[in-house]
Amino acid sequence: MIISTRLHGLIDYGMAALLGGLSASRVLPPPVSRLLGAAGAYHAGYAALTDYEGGLTPTLSMRQHLMLDTAGGAALLVAGLAMRRQPDAARALLVGLGITELAVTALSSASPRQGPGQGSGPVARLLAQDQHAVAHHVSYPPLDTPKPVAEGLFIVDSTLEGALGAVLGTRMTVIRLLDGGLLLHSPTRFSLKLKGELEAIGPVRHLVAPSFGHWTFMKDWSDACPEATTWATPGLRTRGQVRRSGLRLDHDLAETAPSEWGDAIQLVPVPGVAGFTETAMFHRPTETLVLTDLVINLESPKVPLPVRPIAWAFGVLSPDGMPPPYLRAIVRQRQAEAARAASRLIALRPERVIFAHGRWFERDGTEHLRRSFRWLID
Repeated sequence: MIISTRLHGLIDYGMAALLGGLSASRVLPPPVSRLLGAAGAYHAGYAALTDYEGGLTPTLSMRQHLMLDTAGGAALLVAGLAMRRQPDAARALLVGLGITELAVTALSSASPRQGPGQGSGPVARLLAQDQHAVAHHVSYPPLDTPKPVAEGLFIVDSTLEGALGAVLGTRMTVIRLLDGGLLLHSPTRFSLKLKGELEAIGPVRHLVAPSFGHWTFMKDWSDACPEATTWATPGLRTRGQVRRSGLRLDHDLAETAPSEWGDAIQLVPVPGVAGFTETAMFHRPTETLVLTDLVINLESPKVPLPVRPIAWAFGVLSPDGMPPPYLRAIVRQRQAEAARAASRLIALRPERVIFAHGRWFERDGTEHLRRSFRWLID
């Protein structure tokens, strides 16, 4: 067959991401968006359960997987033909996606070389690389060590766990407050070595989860630094996954910075629906804006080749990347409030903008930020 199971796995997750992104588009009619969203979840779900390079647990054989592919492709094709009340362009999109999936299925092998439990994880199996090589490709070495940015300001580049780690690096920002203590913004993975390197700069006194997607490493840090105060963006503590994790959250962030942080930091919450808020942080002494996901700016050479077209379509490639479509859709549901918050951030005129994923803006931060917020304020 022309398409190996490894390549098929990359296509599976790429297709799931594409369908999810299309489902968040405001251009498509709601019935079509809902169908594409369900199709994306369907693809990702059974891909994770397949005994092949992209699987997490070997529940389905590759032949069963291909049968589900056939059913999914046929469903999209039939839906495109049957939804006669929908615009012709939307119907053509469904038909095209269905035909593409059927063609990929017909050309795919049913004999995987590796599966779950065989050596490395799914990311390394899909990319035919070891995890170390993957991490150094998508992120910015040296990893898991503090790197100075300005006086009292550091970053720590690291990697994510699971399938996202094949595409995204992640980044923590470390601020030394006026009292000498350290604030860890969006903590990355914990290690004793990193803890020791940070403590050589100052004691770890504050751990901050500024958005819903950037709290997963905090428990390890909180357990290792029990004297540190934990802070979270509003609403994070109510989420089921957070409660089940056992993470201690001492305080919710407000619209003004805590007095314990001195007068060096200004907070600006950027709201969305479904309880989403990202609390942006402006460090006055260095004129640095610190974000997590409101800007994603991936450099094309660091994105795996099969994923680059999707990253381009999502608008997350440098030099002026945006958040992915699903996050833009969440924020746009509170357009007026979010646009005012974005305008406040631009009015701060940051010299640099640090964020969690991709190449951060080391200079001319205000102009880069204005272009990255074009989806919200233009």
